[in-house]
Amino acid sequence: MASTYEPLYLKYRPQSLGDLVGQESVVRTLSNAIEHKRVAHAYLFTGPRGCGKTSSARIMAKSLNCQSGPTATPCMTCTSCVEVKQVNSPAVIEIDAASHNSVDDARLLIERAPLVTVGGSNYKIYIIDECHMLTKEAFNALLKTIEEPPPNVIFILATTEEHKVPPTIISRCQRLMFKLINHDELARYLRQVATKEDINIDTPAIDLIARRSGGGLRDALGLLDQASLLATSEKQVQLDDLLLLLGSVKEDVLLEFSKAIKEGSAEPVLQTAGGLLGEGREPALIALELSKHFLNLAKAQLKIPILGSPSYLEALSAQSQLFDKTELAQMIEQLSALEQSCRRSTQSALTLEIGLLSICHRLEITELKQLKDKVNDLESRLSSGTPLQAMHQQRPVSRPPVAPQPPSHAPAHAPSHAPAHAPAHAPAHAHSAATQASSHAPAAMAQTPSSSAPVAATTQTSPASSTGQGENTHTAGAPIATAEATSADDSASSQGNVIADTVITYEESEEPEPIAATEYTEIDEVWSALLDHLQERHTPTYSLLQSMCTPLTLTRDELVIGVKEMLLKSLEAKIEHIKASAQAATGRDLLVKIKPITGTPEPKPRPKAPTAGISPGKPEARTTEAERSDGSAQSSAANNAAPRTPNKHTPLSSAQPTKAPLPEPTEKGTLVKEAYRLFEGPGSREFADNS
Repeated sequence: MASTYEPLYLKYRPQSLGDLVGQESVVRTLSNAIEHKRVAHAYLFTGPRGCGKTSSARIMAKSLNCQSGPTATPCMTCTSCVEVKQVNSPAVIEIDAASHNSVDDARLLIERAPLVTVGGSNYKIYIIDECHMLTKEAFNALLKTIEEPPPNVIFILATTEEHKVPPTIISRCQRLMFKLINHDELARYLRQVATKEDINIDTPAIDLIARRSGGGLRDALGLLDQASLLATSEKQVQLDDLLLLLGSVKEDVLLEFSKAIKEGSAEPVLQTAGGLLGEGREPALIALELSKHFLNLAKAQLKIPILGSPSYLEALSAQSQLFDKTELAQMIEQLSALEQSCRRSTQSALTLEIGLLSICHRLEITELKQLKDKVNDLESRLSSGTPLQAMHQQRPVSRPPVAPQPPSHAPAHAPSHAPAHAPAHAPAHAHSAATQASSHAPAAMAQTPSSSAPVAATTQTSPASSTGQGENTHTAGAPIATAEATSADDSASSQGNVIADTVITYEESEEPEPIAATEYTEIDEVWSALLDHLQERHTPTYSLLQSMCTPLTLTRDELVIGVKEMLLKSLEAKIEHIKASAQAATGRDLLVKIKPITGTPEPKPRPKAPTAGISPGKPEARTTEAERSDGSAQSSAANNAAPRTPNKHTPLSSAQPTKAPLPEPTEKGTLVKEAYRLFEGPGSREFADNS
């Protein structure tokens, strides 16, 4: 036995322009076109699904072919109106483009279009539903016919995806845009249908159906038809029943979700999600409901109207103030992506729980803002030169050398932390040196919190000044720098309101190694002499070394040459020539080693020509012990007769007294003596010129 039940979306399908819900602009346009006899030859109805496109096309056909028409209000009783309603009118041809989308179907339509209609109808109307499914060839075949159809032939194309229709077709049609129905109008219409059908349903359930349908009348009528199965004359359809039927999440559960996510509590979030999954809810639907809920939170912050129960709206408004706007936007985006991932995943429940866990343990926007503010504050303070207390405690900063000051007879008091063997009173020029050093100290130097902190200055004290003797004495180890303190008044007078600096110096635990002043020069000279010798004796080896090799290290018995690995074998074949030239250049038998290096070697530049009297690659002959003794005696006598000049490169220390500066050689010109002048300091050798 055939079923006689008719679904609500078919039973309440619009039959006239006045029955269309929420499409006022379309109704007005078509009504005026029919009344003023300005019906176009082609129409394009576009809009979302379930908003009345196909129904409007049939209404248009009834209005044009009605026996009392053309009229905007067909009679619904004549043969033409009944045939159109029953979808068997010979004058109205409906084509489903999803199944008739080939160019052959388009050719068949073109061939039949000029034929006269049966029954004496005024117009022959082609309704092409889902026209975007036609192929490109079919559209091209229809172009000419749609642009200039036969007399009394009208094309009505309906589509939900206008962007897939070629612009050449759109430009030949009058386009009418159908829109979604607003919530209030749709809920009011659903209440009317429920009253006519005696469906016992409460108002919150009606509102939920209107929200879930998304503004589509067909979807809304379908949901109402489904909800009517839960209703009886004694029991009303409640909101909870409808939520269970639709698989939606309750509003209070959504509020619990957002509260736990705000607090970063993963346990209640996962427990609630597990309970919903246990009830058979779809993971993708749970993610969709959460994304809508967080979107409502963002709208509540912006004071945008939201659909929902009064209790839900009140709780939503209070909870929205707890979230940052940027944080809400990020969570909405993550939940939207999570919903798509759940739909594509084969383990959708696992994907949902992983996504919720990630959102719970997110890095909050407030923490990022606080970190950004701290970084901006540090940058501003560094750029303005403001001292940072946090930097003081991490590392001390050494003070540059202090320029010498003229002697003064004003006494200066030694600090209380000076070593036991230090003199009780230092020369007065130390006081002025300390004051000058404190006034020129850099802004980044560490400062003590107290304004009365002493300023440490470096002074040089010779043994002669502390013992009263004119003889020079040498002490093993590095010289020290004694710290002289200035009073708070002197510091204030020299620096104004700037807090006095405290210089922290480190004691040398070991004697500093003397700087190898001649190592770099000697390897350059040896390399230059080696290349000169090879250029005269073996040109291929010279070319290879000069362009592709570089000297790495040179000791008394070994020379290491660096070369790219690809040229290693070529250079090893010429090792004998290199050894012979190295022996000739240095006067000693050197062991030559070749080491592969990465990258392109940078050949060392040729050094400048050495001073006359010195052969390339050979160090100057050292002075004898007797000459050093005579030079020491002469330098001691000279030091007793003239005041001493402080050494500008003396390192800081606080362990031993300062060693007197050594006299400069009277004769200049050798590389060794020039190096002595540049690197004079602890451990330097004294030279005397007896020539």
